[in-house]
Amino acid sequence: MKTFKVAAFFIEKNEQLISIPLQDGLIINREDEQQSWLIELFLTEEGVQTVQSFEQDKQLAVRIAISHRGNDPARFYAAIRSFQTLREGTSVLFDAQLRQMRNEYAKQLLHSLVEEGLEGEQLVTAFSEAIRKPLKSES
Repeated sequence: MKTFKVAAFFIEKNEQLISIPLQDGLIINREDEQQSWLIELFLTEEGVQTVQSFEQDKQLAVRIAISHRGNDPARFYAAIRSFQTLREGTSVLFDAQLRQMRNEYAKQLLHSLVEEGLEGEQLVTAFSEAIRKPLKSES
């Protein structure tokens, strides 16, 4: 198993990213056959209330910046496992699976941008911005 620090945590909802304020957090790659991950977030009351508003959702699309806040967030599907009240905050556990971005989507996106006449640095910028947006079919 490998453990990493959670630098930022976002929930995707209706093509919006909702930032969850963290006190701290860990993400553990279980390195099992299911490629599953365990996420533990330590949250203030504000963060807990935000996460609890998604408690009825069986599967959440989330993004996690690992190690440094400036890193591109990795995409996961996550399910809330439990809430545990602590002296100074709340621990929230999630079971998660890494989402693999389909290469086909990247190819289609690139093709559509080229058809729009973009090239060079404009193409690179437009592709970089578009590829980071949540896919409608994944939300």
